[in-house]
Amino acid sequence: MTQDVKVLGGVVRVIVPGTWVSIPLDDPERAAAFIKRMVRDQVGPADRLARMRRQAVEEVFGTARDAASIGVHTYLMSLEIAPGVPFPAALLMVDEDWPEATLPLVADGDHAGALRLAFPEAEVAVQRNGRPAARAVEMTQGQAGEGEEAVEVLTMRLEYHMPHPLDPAKMLFVRVNVSDIPSAEPFAVLFDEIVDSIQYLDDDEASGDVPSLPVEATSSV
Repeated sequence: MTQDVKVLGGVVRVIVPGTWVSIPLDDPERAAAFIKRMVRDQVGPADRLARMRRQAVEEVFGTARDAASIGVHTYLMSLEIAPGVPFPAALLMVDEDWPEATLPLVADGDHAGALRLAFPEAEVAVQRNGRPAARAVEMTQGQAGEGEEAVEVLTMRLEYHMPHPLDPAKMLFVRVNVSDIPSAEPFAVLFDEIVDSIQYLDDDEASGDVPSLPVEATSSV
């Protein structure tokens, strides 16, 4: 199941599956308080879990702090892909300038060509929303657990660059990190769909009926 939600004060609209939260980045104290509540809800309040909660809070807060320091304005975290099915993933958005070498192509409206020039290692394709996007994928094979209980895990990082939906003279950069997945392809397709759904809304649309993703509690369908 999916939900159609708004984030960034209602400015950004995106369709996501399962249960997600929007980590606040505008204030470190607010972010810390939110992350502590989120981790407590997810991990549980038992004393024996205190170390796990502390480690999780430090990891998520460190990511949020680093994200805010480089201009990330939207940090979405997935908790479940379906009820009872954990799905740890993060999606971050940041506005960027086009590289100087691409500016003549951008001025001519050749955004696909500009993306190919700027990101030669990425795959450039037109999304269903009509905008081109450059997508790069990085996979890491690892191991979770120890001894006989160790299992192979796959971590995937996706990076998307595209003309900014509000102003094509700039770019929107979206980074996705998802861990502990059995295979890459279905999850890559899933995030292609999520990124394809990203819209920036005008004032009238931002005040419409689509709910905003809470930053004070988890949101689920």
